[in-house]
Amino acid sequence: MRTLTLADSSDTLTLSERPSGADFPPLPYGLTFDDVLAVRAHEVKAGDLVVAQFSDGTGVRPAEHVPTPYPADPHTFGGCPCDGCEECDDMDVWTLAEHSRVTDVGWRFLCLAPAEDDEPCVIVLRNRPVAVIPADVVARAEEAAAEPPVQAYGVMWSADFEASSPQEAARLAYEQLKSHADAADSWPPQFEVTDEEGQMTVVDLNRTEKNGEDR
Repeated sequence: MRTLTLADSSDTLTLSERPSGADFPPLPYGLTFDDVLAVRAHEVKAGDLVVAQFSDGTGVRPAEHVPTPYPADPHTFGGCPCDGCEECDDMDVWTLAEHSRVTDVGWRFLCLAPAEDDEPCVIVLRNRPVAVIPADVVARAEEAAAEPPVQAYGVMWSADFEASSPQEAARLAYEQLKSHADAADSWPPQFEVTDEEGQMTVVDLNRTEKNGEDR
């Protein structure tokens, strides 16, 4: 259980661990609640990942987890780009019943994300506290997730040497490898590199350096 606060409120915002199961997939890119912040809906920035909303009222306000966290695209209710969704239609009906509500809706509500993939717009009260992971944290996590995973590789190199003992052969091998590292015009050796799944790749360092490759 995490306790979050708002700068302009004494309310206690409680955020429980994210539920698990088919309806609550893990946060994307390996994100966790370690970087979550509580802000009011009108303070949410584009790209922030919305993970929960907090209940109405005062005092202790528990979180209502968002089943599928979404990147925020906040805009005014009047500027909603959707072509009509259930939430917007219900709001239109509510305002048409009493025209004076139009202004009320404009300053009390906003849309955190437009309708997408048959999901309606996310329309919330401007001052409702929500839990978000900031956009810059999300961007870094997305970038890290796109990088190839680090794994253990076995590297083998073999060569034949004429020597009078195993120790001398080892010394000659060491001197040859050392010469590759020290001499700019030396011919780099080939290595057999095996990954964790047993897949072996022959890496020709001379070809790699000429082509500017890194694989």
